[in-house]
Amino acid sequence: MKRANVFNFLRTKHYSTENKKTRMHTEENTNIDIIRQNVEKGQLQDKNNNCVLIITGSLNPIHRSHIKNLHLVRNYLENHPSQPMHVVAAYLSPTHDSYVRSKLDNTHFISAKERIELCEEAIKSDGDAKDWISVAKGESQFNDFVDFDKVSIRLAQFLNNKLHRPEKILAHPLKVVYVCGLDHFNKCSYVARLAKVENMACAVIYRCGVDDYFIRRFHDIPTLYYIPLENEHEQLVDISSTAIRETFMHHTNVDLTEFTYPCVIDFLRKMYREKGFSICPKND
Repeated sequence: MKRANVFNFLRTKHYSTENKKTRMHTEENTNIDIIRQNVEKGQLQDKNNNCVLIITGSLNPIHRSHIKNLHLVRNYLENHPSQPMHVVAAYLSPTHDSYVRSKLDNTHFISAKERIELCEEAIKSDGDAKDWISVAKGESQFNDFVDFDKVSIRLAQFLNNKLHRPEKILAHPLKVVYVCGLDHFNKCSYVARLAKVENMACAVIYRCGVDDYFIRRFHDIPTLYYIPLENEHEQLVDISSTAIRETFMHHTNVDLTEFTYPCVIDFLRKMYREKGFSICPKND
């Protein structure tokens, strides 16, 4: 074997071995059967506009807006006037423990394992969500924190390796749509760059009180979608994991079932009690 060929062989072998050690998304931690089922159900195998959605973040804890936003984006994309898409699945991807610990002290910290379980319970309790939404566990189970753009790109690569190749279920590549709030877009300029990556797109949802001047400058990027919710501004309720945690700590009598799920309320009540804090009365 020539020297150059030997080098290429060794380099390929090393890269392959390294990939196996550092692979984020696998069939064990990412449900792709949900995609297969929805593609077959809708007879979408030959369509060139199939996509999945992904929401990343702490999800500490999950609340109703997380899943509601997936519904909003699905409805927007499937009814887009010029480039409608088929949303065949969506993923909630809780981030790595190291990132959550860097933001929160132990009082409010919820482990990745627990955040995953809460997401799964929330999905089961939220109408038809279980038919098209799942939890992607790879990000939280990875050996270290990985930022949202790389998580999303790796998901696109993984899904297309599994579902779009010769003799696979999809005739055309699957697009991954990263979903985030307007506040996140304003803070992270590289969301717009992510929308330009192959097999990627981004959907940004308006958030109460956040200026949308910046995103309106990017109207020339066809894979960057802005969902302004213009007809809903007066009815919008700003929900955040931070506000839910603070509600427990400040002994308010707000009915939290409007903002999050009974399984989350029960979990937080137990968690804060075990950490020695008195908590707000039970919300019925």
